[in-house]
Amino acid sequence: MQKFVYEYATKVYFGEGAAKEHLAENGILKVGRVTDFQAHQMEHQLGAYTDCNHGQGLAVIHPAYYRHIVKDAEEKFRRFGKEVFGVDTAEAGVEALADFIKECGLPAKMGELKSRTEITPEILRSVADTGNVIKCNPRELSRDEIYDILMECM
Repeated sequence: MQKFVYEYATKVYFGEGAAKEHLAENGILKVGRVTDFQAHQMEHQLGAYTDCNHGQGLAVIHPAYYRHIVKDAEEKFRRFGKEVFGVDTAEAGVEALADFIKECGLPAKMGELKSRTEITPEILRSVADTGNVIKCNPRELSRDEIYDILMECM
């Protein structure tokens, strides 16, 4: 059913042969669905305090965030690990993602981000205290948990 909706919506909104990426990016398929973008919100706020590259910031934050919530959505992470990296456990999937990020040459720590602003614990505290907290994660995070995740990235 999901494949049908995706293909039908692509044809209706973008015409035959239109780039499906546009449909995926504009969020129309997420309408009414619960999604988890807490790491994205953390990085947007980090970018507001620094000039770090958005994609590189996500590469740094995602593994730490996933390590923090892996037990709250263990089956999803297990499936992710198995389908994407061919590993058997949720934790192994998260570590395989972290290894893949490093293999791609992306930064793995805050200090590796090319920012003209020094990323300090004080800045990360501000990021945690002022960022948007998503209420539809496997569970809602506290601002202290967000700070701990960001500090793990140092």
